[in-house]
Amino acid sequence: MNTIAEHHLFWQGDSPLTCIERIEETPDAATFVLYSPSGAFFHFLPGQFISVGATIDGKAHWRAYSISSSPTRPETLSITVRRVTGGLVSNWLLDHVRPGHELPALAPAGDFSLQAADVPANLALFSAGCGITPMMSMTRWLLETRAATDIHFFHSARSEDEFIFRDELLALAAQNVNLKLHLFLTRPQGRIPCHHGRLDASRLQSLLPDRHGTRAYLCGQEGYMDDVSGWLRDAGVSEEAIHRENFQAACVAVAEDAERFSLHVPDFGRTAEIAAGELLLDVLEREGLPIIGACRTGVCGSCKCKVIDGEVESTSTVPLTPEEVAAGYVLACSGTVKGDVALAIG
Repeated sequence: MNTIAEHHLFWQGDSPLTCIERIEETPDAATFVLYSPSGAFFHFLPGQFISVGATIDGKAHWRAYSISSSPTRPETLSITVRRVTGGLVSNWLLDHVRPGHELPALAPAGDFSLQAADVPANLALFSAGCGITPMMSMTRWLLETRAATDIHFFHSARSEDEFIFRDELLALAAQNVNLKLHLFLTRPQGRIPCHHGRLDASRLQSLLPDRHGTRAYLCGQEGYMDDVSGWLRDAGVSEEAIHRENFQAACVAVAEDAERFSLHVPDFGRTAEIAAGELLLDVLEREGLPIIGACRTGVCGSCKCKVIDGEVESTSTVPLTPEEVAAGYVLACSGTVKGDVALAIG
């Protein structure tokens, strides 16, 4: 039998995507169903993300969004975006993108994922707010492929109206005995069954019976993931079995009296000032240089650049190969300097 790959090339971020459908999930969140006009199919792992670009006030901005659709339906790819205070790109997407709109995007990436060759027998998914998006991709994929996996899906939201994918997830839990939905609402309205209040250590332990053989995936605010990680470890889940995803960019404060250095980008004939402790990405963007800062957390690799001269201290090398690190490549979103530096970008 012919395979999909024999008939379709996979999209690799080499052309913009077109929004063909917009689904209003909640009053402040929507799903954008994306299609490649070339007809290329999408190849990704459940849990991975894509980076999407938006031109706002004449300036290009990039952000990473988890894929919410399942790889079993490769003709389209979906991202689900929630409005947030100060969310420049997220709010622009919600205000402007409708069917027919084209969006530049980068190929799927990320290590936070499930693989067909390594599906756990017991899986615990923990999400809060819009952290539900990669968990929905995993859940859809596991159920559609009829994986022999017991899924404990813990989700926290404020109310029924802010529960993204509410109707679909409730229906899936009712139809599949291996999917146990544990919903926690801090402001329940009494319309659907749920646990009142926040998830805590005792409720986690009572709802997750087979903890020692469980693999856990977490997505939400840093504090939420810190709490859940600690409760899981205390309950007997090994550190290696706990996987976290977060697109919350580092907030770097630069002291007014910080030492200043020179940042030189010879290919573009540009030299700029960079302070000790200041991120390379912030300076390169401020100078208008063509650097893509998508995830801004050191996981996607879109801001990869090469150190020609000087030294860069990095807090993340996750998407870089050992060969790239040895050759001097760093991530601008995770790099700071203690002296003059020259870089190659692009």
